[in-house]
Amino acid sequence: MPRLVNRKELVRSVDVKILTDLVLHNVLDSSSDEEDEMLCETDGSSSEDDEEIKIAVVRYFATQSRYLSARVNSPKTKELAYLIFQSDELTFKRNARMTRQAFFAVVDKIGSHIVFRNKSHHEQAPVPDQLMVALSRFGFDDSASSLWTAGSRLGIGEGTVSLYTERVMYALLSLEKTVVTWPNTSERATIKARIEKNQGFPHCLGYVDGSLIGLQEAPSMCGEDYYTRKGSYAINAMIVCDDLKRIRHVFAGFPGCSHDHRVFMYSKLALNPFKYFSGHEYLLADSAYPVSDIIVPTFKKPLANSHENTAFNTAHSQARVIVEQTIGMLKGRFQSLKALRLRIKNKKDHEFAVYWIRTCCMLHNMLLDDEYDEEWTVEDDGDDGPIPNPNQQAVATERGSTKRERIKQYVLRWQ
Repeated sequence: MPRLVNRKELVRSVDVKILTDLVLHNVLDSSSDEEDEMLCETDGSSSEDDEEIKIAVVRYFATQSRYLSARVNSPKTKELAYLIFQSDELTFKRNARMTRQAFFAVVDKIGSHIVFRNKSHHEQAPVPDQLMVALSRFGFDDSASSLWTAGSRLGIGEGTVSLYTERVMYALLSLEKTVVTWPNTSERATIKARIEKNQGFPHCLGYVDGSLIGLQEAPSMCGEDYYTRKGSYAINAMIVCDDLKRIRHVFAGFPGCSHDHRVFMYSKLALNPFKYFSGHEYLLADSAYPVSDIIVPTFKKPLANSHENTAFNTAHSQARVIVEQTIGMLKGRFQSLKALRLRIKNKKDHEFAVYWIRTCCMLHNMLLDDEYDEEWTVEDDGDDGPIPNPNQQAVATERGSTKRERIKQYVLRWQ
C-alpha cells in the first residue's frame, strides 16, 4: 500500500471523522422525536458547533499548508563538495565516476542549455555542482544514491538534489539523438568489416541482449507486473551495441516480467526493420530471441546437441560476450541501475525511471574514451525469463533459419 505523507494522512483522518459524524447524525439519530431534538439543540448545539468549526479549521490548514510543523534549518556545509573538486584524480574519479577531464567535457556540452538559466535574478548553482550531484545519484547504489545522502555530502537539501538531477537529465537527453545513434551506411560497412575480420561473422552489425534494471521497492502501480522470476522488481531494458561497446539502441520500459523475446518484438528494430537493416545485415542474440532475417540467435536444444551447432554456439557466445561486457560496464559505472531508488506510483514515475536508464546509457557512450576502472565492474547475469507462450512467439521464418545455416557454415570455415 502506498505510504501517505503526514499532511495527507491528517486530511484523510479529518475526512473520515466528518463522514462518521455525518452518518451518526443523519442515520442513527434519525428516529429521535422532536422533543429530543429540541433538548439536544438547547443543551449540545453550542459544543457541537464548536467542534465542527475546529474540525473545519484543521482541515483547511492541513490542505493549505505545505508543512504541518515549523521548518527547522539543518546545518549544511559545502566543504565536502569543495574537497571533491580539489581532490586528487583518484578520489575525484571515484566520486564523479569519470576522470576530471571527462567531467568538464560533459559540463561543456550541457552548460549552455536553457534549463540552467533562470528568468529571475536568483542565479542557479554552477553547472559543475549540479552535474556532480546528479552523478552522485547515478553512480552509486543502495543508500549511497539516496536524496538524503547526496544532499548531506554536498551541502544541499533533498529537494535541491532532486531538482539538480532532473535538470541534468533534461540537458543530457536533449543530446540523445547525437550520442546514442544507429550507424549510418558508412559506419555499418566499417562495423561489418571489423566483426568479420575479428570474429568471423559476415554482415553482422552488432549484438543485442536484455538486462533487468532493478527497483529497490515494489511499484504501487501494477507492482506484480514488475516482479521477476528471481524474486525482485525490475524494468526490462534491451541494449544493442557494436563491437566497440558503443550502445547503438536502447529500448527500456517493459516491466520485469516481460520476456526478452516479447520486448524485442515491440521494438522499432522489429517493427520497422527496413529502416535499420539492409541487405544481409543482422544482430547476434542469445537463444531467447527468435531466429529471423535480422536476428541470428544460438541454437536451442535438441538442435544444439549436434557437433556443428555446438561449435557454432561456442563461436557465437565468444562474439556476443561484448554486449554482456557493455552492460556490465554500464551498471558498473552507474551502479544505481542495479536497484533504482525511485518510487513508481504512476505513469509519470515510470517514464522518469526510463529517462534515468537512457541518461546513463548516453553517459556510457560519452565516456567510452575515458579510462574505465575495473573495480566498478559487475557481472550482469541476465534474465531470459520464463519460456514465452507459443501464442506470443513470432514464427521462425524459413529465410531466417536458412540464413543462420549459411552463417554457421561460413563461421566454421573461418575458424
